Amino acid sequence: MSAARKLPADETPLDLLKRVYGYDAFRGLQDAVIGDVMAGKDVLAVLPTGGGKSLCYQIPSILRPGVGLVVSPLIALMADQVDALKALGVRAERLDSSMSYEEKSAALEAAARGEMDMLYVSPEALANGMGQRVSGLNVSLIAIDEAHCVSQWGHDFRPDYRALGRLKQLFPGVPRIAVTATADERTRDDILTQLDLTAPETHVASFDRPNLTLGAEPKTGGKSDRVVSLVKAHKGESGIVYAATRDGTEKLAEALEKAGVPALAYHAGLDSELRAERQRRFLLEDGLTMCATVAFGMGVDKPDVRFVIHADPPKTLEAYWQEVGRAGRDGKPAEGYALYGPADLRRSISWTMESDASEEVRRVQLNKTRQLFAFFNGNDCRRGAVRRYFGEAKVEPCGVCDNCQREPGTGYDATKFAQMAVSAVIRCGQRIGRGRLIIHLTGQARDGFDEDLSQLSTYGIGTDLSKQGWNAVFDELLFSGLLAESGEVMRPVIIVPDAEEAKALFRGEREVWLREDPNQRKSKRARRGSASAVSMDLSERDRALFDALRTWRLETAKSKGVPPYVIFHDKTLAAIAQERPSGEDSLRAVSGVGEKKASRYAAEISKLVSDAA
Repeated sequence: MSAARKLPADETPLDLLKRVYGYDAFRGLQDAVIGDVMAGKDVLAVLPTGGGKSLCYQIPSILRPGVGLVVSPLIALMADQVDALKALGVRAERLDSSMSYEEKSAALEAAARGEMDMLYVSPEALANGMGQRVSGLNVSLIAIDEAHCVSQWGHDFRPDYRALGRLKQLFPGVPRIAVTATADERTRDDILTQLDLTAPETHVASFDRPNLTLGAEPKTGGKSDRVVSLVKAHKGESGIVYAATRDGTEKLAEALEKAGVPALAYHAGLDSELRAERQRRFLLEDGLTMCATVAFGMGVDKPDVRFVIHADPPKTLEAYWQEVGRAGRDGKPAEGYALYGPADLRRSISWTMESDASEEVRRVQLNKTRQLFAFFNGNDCRRGAVRRYFGEAKVEPCGVCDNCQREPGTGYDATKFAQMAVSAVIRCGQRIGRGRLIIHLTGQARDGFDEDLSQLSTYGIGTDLSKQGWNAVFDELLFSGLLAESGEVMRPVIIVPDAEEAKALFRGEREVWLREDPNQRKSKRARRGSASAVSMDLSERDRALFDALRTWRLETAKSKGVPPYVIFHDKTLAAIAQERPSGEDSLRAVSGVGEKKASRYAAEISKLVSDAA
């Protein structure tokens, strides 16, 4: 162990930042948070993933007399941080189940002699007797990392975190700092209450991640095929694909490998040494895709993850934002993309209902799940919706997510169809499933089948909409919570969970919008092949320019680190190929080209048009 040492006289947090970490300035709220901790105050800091939360307790731990006690949820997370600190010359150690009794004792003795800056420990260890062993140390501060785990309203509640409030009695007068990347207002209040922080200072940074381009789409057909195509758009880049099950991670990794993409599976069912080896490879190798359950990710400090794809969605927006936030920690452009469907919603609800949480907690978690799926299926700006969810006001559209990039004027008012669907559910006694409801609405009941239901006033009122269109309406109603699935998991029935919300819909006080006209709905597979569909209407001469424009767009997108559609949609490129603008003014007149893009790309497009003449 290192010997006791003296810091440079009157060293400030900024001096230490420069000397030890090599940075010239603090970012965001770091300076304010560190200032409060240095002053001996209790603090709750909610800072984004990649926002430098660890510095907020590491720097005060080094500067304040004594040892900083850091409570962290995962051995791998503790090991990574301790190794990184040691590489910087900081005296740090951890106390976890992977260490022998002798190793733990040596670390505690070094801390008692004043030869330790930080000591990492798990909440389980503190609950199982380690609390008494560390209570005699001269503790400079207590940091609770991943503090959302304290709250039963959070997305990763852990009972042993709930007991950390007793640290106030074990270490009276010692400042405590709770840090997390994702906590809504209810969760923040619960953290403050459970930890019993004294007159705490609360710092909540913006939840915006300007470098993230977000998108989501309903699942259609083979999930593996869609994931492969999304990953191949990031050739040579590192990324994470999240799946709901262990088997799902294995199948996705296999599909990617067959497609020539280096990929590994990671889940709790693998041997611990194999998991450690795969995590090490992911951290060190470029261009590797990790297909993982949520067992992977927390504390994985790889700055150049360029994409996070949810092959299956998580349960809440908090979990989604923490997981997608693992992309682009270096501040450079990155992408988050999610695939979702009614079966995912049903699975998530089933998990919540089968949990041993209290009825109140289950009710809150169910609401959070519905908010997540409404977010995925909604038309609002992605980043803006997340920021509003976490309580931010005056949020401007990001301009780059899939919803912001959609052609102006899209969206379809499906309120009348929503009224029909909800009315049919009520008339049919809330006792049949989606398929029978669509048969009922479209008036297609067979002889001897649902004859009693065919006498109801809602029978056949929905013939203006196809079966596929009705599926789109039911998806939206389920995602928004106007309808819900109940009964057996494999044979769910549709119910109306909130009578007042239904009444608001019937009174016209609530609208239901779809992304597109449900009668025009095509499969996502067909839409993703839109380049060929769009070019079919072009002349041979215009198609050659269209192909050149797509090549230019791909190169431009790669240079900027964004998906190609962020530059221009295929429909816009086709219009350019037909109209052949020769300058900024004429380019601005093309549908889908705004002022900034016209200014930015006019010269390059004009050259392509001239070369193709």
